[in-house]
Amino acid sequence: MAEKIMFKVALIDCSRYVVGENYEVQSNDEYETWTDANGKEHRSAYRTRISGTFEMFFPTMDDYTVFATLLSTNKQSDLTYSVTIYDNKTGIETDTKVFLDYNLVQYRGPAFNDRMERVKITVKEQ
Repeated sequence: MAEKIMFKVALIDCSRYVVGENYEVQSNDEYETWTDANGKEHRSAYRTRISGTFEMFFPTMDDYTVFATLLSTNKQSDLTYSVTIYDNKTGIETDTKVFLDYNLVQYRGPAFNDRMERVKITVKEQ
């Protein structure tokens, strides 16, 4: 059985850097809510969107630099990235365009060996 692709940017599979715990990416319905004259709530779905968060870990600063370059190279003018991402709810890998945000925490060891701590990635389908 082939391994799941958890996160791939363009043609580069980055799944080996995805931390297994706390992978919270799934598709959810987006809808408008309205209340009728009897006070009953209704929802009208207009799309399904993949969104969520996950963490990545880069053992060396070089690993992170390669990833940062990959993102920089594949960032579109509308600030989206073409990715393949695993959807927990459907259990499938989906090719889509997402907005991607992340914050970095850098670790400097006693021997001045720098690396990025866990990087929390937030994705939202366009």
